[in-house]
Amino acid sequence: MALGLFFCFLSGAEAADPIALDGGDVNLSELRAFDLLCRCETGCIVNTVSLSSNGDYLVAGGFDNKVSFFDSRGTQLWNYTTEDIVYTVSISSDGSRVAAGSNDKKVYFFNREGELLWSHKTGGNVNSVAVSSDGLYLAAGSEDGKVYFLDKDGKLLWSFDSGDAVRCVATSIDGSYVATGSANNYVYLLDSEGKALWGKKTGSLINTVSMTPNARYVAAGGSNHNVYLFDRKGEFSWMNNRPVNNWVSSVSLTSNGSHLAAGSFDDKIYLFNLTGAKLWDYTVKDDVYAVEIAPDSSFIAAGSWDDNLYVLNMSGKELWSYSCGGNINSIDVSRDSSTIAVGSEAGAVYLFERNATAFALLLGDESFLQKEISKEKDVVLEEITILPIKEDTVITGGVENRVGDAPVSSSNTEGNTKTGDNLGLEELPPEESSLNVLEIFDSIKLPLALLIGSLAGTVFFLKRRLIKNQKMSEKPEDFENLEESDIPGNN
Repeated sequence: MALGLFFCFLSGAEAADPIALDGGDVNLSELRAFDLLCRCETGCIVNTVSLSSNGDYLVAGGFDNKVSFFDSRGTQLWNYTTEDIVYTVSISSDGSRVAAGSNDKKVYFFNREGELLWSHKTGGNVNSVAVSSDGLYLAAGSEDGKVYFLDKDGKLLWSFDSGDAVRCVATSIDGSYVATGSANNYVYLLDSEGKALWGKKTGSLINTVSMTPNARYVAAGGSNHNVYLFDRKGEFSWMNNRPVNNWVSSVSLTSNGSHLAAGSFDDKIYLFNLTGAKLWDYTVKDDVYAVEIAPDSSFIAAGSWDDNLYVLNMSGKELWSYSCGGNINSIDVSRDSSTIAVGSEAGAVYLFERNATAFALLLGDESFLQKEISKEKDVVLEEITILPIKEDTVITGGVENRVGDAPVSSSNTEGNTKTGDNLGLEELPPEESSLNVLEIFDSIKLPLALLIGSLAGTVFFLKRRLIKNQKMSEKPEDFENLEESDIPGNN
């Protein structure tokens, strides 16, 4: 019986737990959608940040001319000093490769331990770099009007001359496609050999581009207040004619291209659907400099020059905000959507981790709790199988790998070792849950506890009855001749 009552108590306690999605008096306005993991001090304005796929590693660049590498605890594992301001960084999915671009007209490439593997001289300040997910390829856009495409060993595979400053680049997940936006008002999509699959002229300088993982869609935004969406063939999916009242500073696509978020200097965050219809806009207190849709489409993160990080749901409702002490120039969301990195002019990088319980309640979706359990299991496995990295490595210089400028032409494919022929159009399949057994157990736990309690009570009652009957059959005279004075409490 005690065992049954114990099971009932556990089930009742779980039902009363605030994690339960179907009851309780939880004040949703008091929930924190994200928790601050750490504040990584750099001591100088941070221009750019990039996260590994699970948020374990973070790279930042800033006005201190440094590339700084941190772990998720906020420990600086290494830094490297370039010869000028670092405006752009990118990290591979596992954090094993780091790229950076500087106003010293160089692209830098490091391993996780901070060793400079190579650097490559360009013809102008480097405005944007993007590393493929596996760290095998790197694209860089420069003020000299060129896109440079290099492999992990620093070999220049090709360069593409757009004719004017390249402001932004983005790569597909495997590096088979590169999208770029230029000051010549063009958006280009380039293949793995540097050939322009298409180039579309817009009405303005292009500040920002975004690409779905397999390059099915390319989005762009510019100085003429317009937002653009193209498919892989270069056809306009749509152009939203001046939906924004100022420069479009940042665009971000969902993984399947169904929605596009944009940030603007008109102090607003926008969301559009695949047809170009504006679904909503959200007003903050100053210019919106960076936006990113989480890869699992559970939220939109935006950084503003009002010093705040904003997290909105896909319906445009603010879930949470946090003051980062200075203008926010850059944000990045990890591929597993668990972590947000923010680069602030306060001289620090802020790292936030998604609160699974809060998300489950705010969005009414308990799958966030399951994802958290799965992530904890993955962390344990990773600690067992991955060797620890050196944390005392600080690089102050290195030998640059000089490669001559490519001829001014649309492409240079000599030495190309990569093709995109087998690239599929299907999006990556969703991760399978490993918790089906636990879900089944949770669904039957309360009925099971009640059954055990009932059985235990029945057994206890029958046992007492049997003992009583045995006593009555052994000494019946004790009950027949019992005097009233022998009854407890009577005199």
